[in-house]
Amino acid sequence: MIMVDRIIDYGSSPHPQLIAERYISANEPAFAGHFSDLKLWPGVLTIEGLRQCCQLLDLLHQLEEADLLESLLALQRDLMLRQHVDEALRQRVLNALEEMRQPEPSSLTLRVKLLAPIFAGCVIEYQVRQLGQDTNNWSVQAEVEGRIVAKGDIACRDLVG
Repeated sequence: MIMVDRIIDYGSSPHPQLIAERYISANEPAFAGHFSDLKLWPGVLTIEGLRQCCQLLDLLHQLEEADLLESLLALQRDLMLRQHVDEALRQRVLNALEEMRQPEPSSLTLRVKLLAPIFAGCVIEYQVRQLGQDTNNWSVQAEVEGRIVAKGDIACRDLVG
């Protein structure tokens, strides 16, 4: 289940950071059987969104280091505008993505506190930032309308590639 609707911002200096959003609809399957009359968003899904943002940040940073981030963005623009897609470039990006490291779910340590409830109709803004030079640790925070609803850090012991 994808918990990120849109990437708002990505930066790599001084440390990689990402801002993304998730729109919470009253029709979300997660509301079925979870305080169904209240439409209270399950906190574990907020944490999952933060975890996915850490993976996205790592992936974007790896693409940037491989000098392929701009190529990926160019491919996206071409596809959206229904222009001819450079097949050689597409294959280079796909090959690089296949080689990129991905964390094993069992290797993650999640230390995230839920600070406020989230209800249907809200937009969650995820903010994740790599901690220093350690590519395996991230500071994470989720906000709704400028109010912090979750905060903590996520660490990955081992990455496999």
